[in-house]
Amino acid sequence: MAAPALDLDLAHLRTFHAVVKAGGFSAAAERLHRTQSAVSHAVNKLERSAKVRLLDRRGRQVVPTPEGKVLHEACERVFATLEEAEEALQRERKRAEGRIRLGATVEFGTSVLMRHIRPFLDANPGLEMDFHLSHDLLTPLLRDDVDLAIDCVAHATPDLERTPLFREAYMVACAPEYLAAHRIEEPADLARCAVLSIDKEGGWWERFLGTFPKSRRPAFGRVVAINHIRGLITAAVSGLGVLLAPSYSVKSELERGALVPLFPAFRPLEDRFALYQKAGKARLARHRLLTEYLERLTPEEFGA
Repeated sequence: MAAPALDLDLAHLRTFHAVVKAGGFSAAAERLHRTQSAVSHAVNKLERSAKVRLLDRRGRQVVPTPEGKVLHEACERVFATLEEAEEALQRERKRAEGRIRLGATVEFGTSVLMRHIRPFLDANPGLEMDFHLSHDLLTPLLRDDVDLAIDCVAHATPDLERTPLFREAYMVACAPEYLAAHRIEEPADLARCAVLSIDKEGGWWERFLGTFPKSRRPAFGRVVAINHIRGLITAAVSGLGVLLAPSYSVKSELERGALVPLFPAFRPLEDRFALYQKAGKARLARHRLLTEYLERLTPEEFGA
C-alpha cells in the first residue's frame, strides 16, 4: 500500500524557503514583514506536516538538515516554475510585468547603468526595477536579495547562468602635476611613486603587472590602500599617487585634463562584465527581456 502524500502548505514552504535563504528566523521575518514568532510557528507546522526535522537551530543561526536541503532545493525549482506560470497567465496582456531587482558593481552602476537603463523601462512600462550596487554581488544573488547581477568578477557557481556582456579595459593614470613632479616615463619609475590600490598588497594592480614577465615586473615604491574605486580616482586627481582604473570610470577626468594616461604602449589585462542569474529564473519573460537588452547595449563609456 502506497504511503499517503504529505500535505505541505505552500505558505509554510515559502516561509521555510525564506528562513534558509536568510540564515535565521529574525532575518527572514524582516524580509517577509512578519513577526519572528509567526515565522517560527510556520516552520514548526511545516516540520510537523513533513514528519521530519528540517532545520538545525544553532542559536540565532539555522542551517537545513539533510532532509531540509532536499526540500529547499525542491522549493527553488517549484517557486521558479510558479513564477513562470504566473507570467504565462498574464501573456494575454502582451507585455511583461513584475519587479526586477538588479545588482551591479558600484562604479559601473553609477557611471554606466543608470545612464542607459531608461530606454528599457520606457519600452516595458509593466516592469518595476530596483537596484542594488555593491562590491559583493554573489551573496545577495544566491540569497535571492537580487534577481540578476552585472559583475566583472567571474562566478563559477553551478546553478548560475552566465551571459557575457561588456569587455572592461583598464588604464594607468595620474594628475599632470604628479607626473611632472615624479618624472614618470616608464613602468620602472613606479618604484619612486605612491601607487593607489584597492588592497594594501597591491593585488589590484595584477591586471597591469600581469602583462610583464615575472622577472621584469616593475616594483612599487609605496602602496596606498583605498577600498573604493571612486576614492582611488579622487585621490589620483588630488595628486596622491598613480591610479589603475577601468577606462570608462575616468573618462570625464581624462577629458577635462584632471588625469593623464601613462604607459600607452602597455595595455593592462581586461576584465569581462557578465550577467548572472539563477538558471531556474532565466526563462522568466522579464529576465529574458532584460538579458536581451543588455546584450545589445553598447555604452559609449566602454568605447563603443
